[in-house]
Amino acid sequence: MHIVVPAEEQSWRGKAVTRFGRIRAETRPEFGVPAFAVTGTPSDCVNLAIHHLLPEPPALVISGINIGSNAGSGFVVNSGTVGAAIEAWLQGVPTAAFSTYLHPELFREWNTERRLTQPDALTVVETTTARTADMVRTLLAPDAVPLDGVLNVNFPGAVTPDMPVRWVPLQRSRYGSLFRRDGDGFVHSAQIGLSGDDRADTDRAVIMAGAISATLLSLDNWSRDLPKAQRPPL
Repeated sequence: MHIVVPAEEQSWRGKAVTRFGRIRAETRPEFGVPAFAVTGTPSDCVNLAIHHLLPEPPALVISGINIGSNAGSGFVVNSGTVGAAIEAWLQGVPTAAFSTYLHPELFREWNTERRLTQPDALTVVETTTARTADMVRTLLAPDAVPLDGVLNVNFPGAVTPDMPVRWVPLQRSRYGSLFRRDGDGFVHSAQIGLSGDDRADTDRAVIMAGAISATLLSLDNWSRDLPKAQRPPL
């Protein structure tokens, strides 16, 4: 196992790759396995790992566990966690992204102080880590079904060993302004006016109902052939 992570917060970076400037990969000996902190984006980390930092391409790339869910199209396309997994898929490596919902009160502590101290939050970390490890072992098993896309898994918070996993599509979600005025400029706002469809068979609905969602993001199907009657006269 190798660990390659961003050196700093990279939330909402999506699939961004560093085009200009220098990137450094610094060794981190405290993890007990080969580990690097990269001064770049999550996608930078994956590309550097596969092509430069690891002795050979990995059997599987795991991105996460992200603190905060990445469910619904509005979040998935902006997620650095999912973006890193997409980078692995583009490099031909099987991959999965893991994220966990956190109650707003607990998430506020993480969002402002970048730490989790409350017992409920620590339980979320412990139980989702254990369940993720079980899933990774399943994905690495010799008889595992090959992944034809990016596996996106979302936990509802604290999980149990027998909590069901439901395979569902993305919620179709939208958001409004991402910014608020601050003096003569703008800063990111936590109030983004998120909205989405209310179907019960979507990833967001599943985690809010207390189950684990699994969604295969099939990037080959992002485009489709329109019937002639639906094509605008460009």
